[in-house]
Amino acid sequence: MNLLDNLRKSWNDGNFILLYDSDDREGEVDMVIPSIMVKERHVALMRNDAGGLICTAMSDELCENVGLPYMTDIYEKLNDENLLKMLGHGLPYGARSSFSIAINHKESFTGITDVDRAMTINELGNIAEIFKDDKNVQDLFTSKFRIPGHVPLLRGRIGLLKNRKGHTELGLALCEMTDFGPSVTMCEMMDSDSGQALSVSDAKKYAEKNNIPFVSGEEIIKFWNDFIDDKEV
Repeated sequence: MNLLDNLRKSWNDGNFILLYDSDDREGEVDMVIPSIMVKERHVALMRNDAGGLICTAMSDELCENVGLPYMTDIYEKLNDENLLKMLGHGLPYGARSSFSIAINHKESFTGITDVDRAMTINELGNIAEIFKDDKNVQDLFTSKFRIPGHVPLLRGRIGLLKNRKGHTELGLALCEMTDFGPSVTMCEMMDSDSGQALSVSDAKKYAEKNNIPFVSGEEIIKFWNDFIDDKEV
């Protein structure tokens, strides 16, 4: 079984993969899983074993369909002097933030419990699966969620890895290659001892101990280029 098949199997079995972006970007490892597969235990595992921000990415096409803007665009339209000053600081690795709004499922209570966040994320995954065949899901989306909420949304770049190579686009590209809808949920792995991101070597040890596939952004980009070439033939 090659690596891509192993990643697909892990997701189909309802398990995470570990994804390292690159030395040139965040230099972080994320726990990653399709949103449709997320249950309470996945939220608990991300919270306990990863410790970063649990967020959900959606493709540019899906975000456009349901009307989800980039958060930076919302701030710019407010035209507040202080907000604009903070926007001007940018990101240290030279990319535009993927963050959009944060939501809760309308049936959730506080929205922060494992049960509530799993409900929100899984419904996003369900809408992403529907979106593969039905490109008009805006009414369904707005009928299921309320704002503000506890699940931050990330908007993937149009063209995915052609235009940006962050965890967001890498995870969404992998969703497409493994036949999942365009929504993936992720959480950065943190190191409580150093106060920094978990090192690649320690992340690989965690992956081996827990029988979770580890993949680099470079490997996903290669898979993606082959995938695109095959689609164009």
